[in-house]
Amino acid sequence: MAVGDKVIRLEGMADLQAAFRLADKGLSKDLRAAFQSAAEPVRQGAEALAVSRIRRIGVTWSRMRVGITRTSVYVAPRQRGVTSKVGARARRPNLAPLLLDRAMEPALDANREKVMRETDDALRDLARTWSRV
Repeated sequence: MAVGDKVIRLEGMADLQAAFRLADKGLSKDLRAAFQSAAEPVRQGAEALAVSRIRRIGVTWSRMRVGITRTSVYVAPRQRGVTSKVGARARRPNLAPLLLDRAMEPALDANREKVMRETDDALRDLARTWSRV
């Protein structure tokens, strides 16, 4: 597991998911659940930091979600972009960099060790289960 400035990288994630999917569907679901639970502290921290550090953000834009793809696990705003013909003043083109700089990256930095520990523990548990399958 490599640690970068802005990311925590787990090499071979797609291969691991494919192997678990072939071996046992339950293992694949357990792996996704492990990644979800490892990213949860970052999601909660990003939500709290967004509310406290970004003025006039509102509840809808401060809520975060965890996404899992074949090759990555990420935290993103739950609200997707909206276009408004009426409220050009309501648009905040600077919101994405504000969320990234003031909420998401500090939340990752604050929870880096916890994410790595939970991921290691989950992979260790799944490896034990794998050896029994």
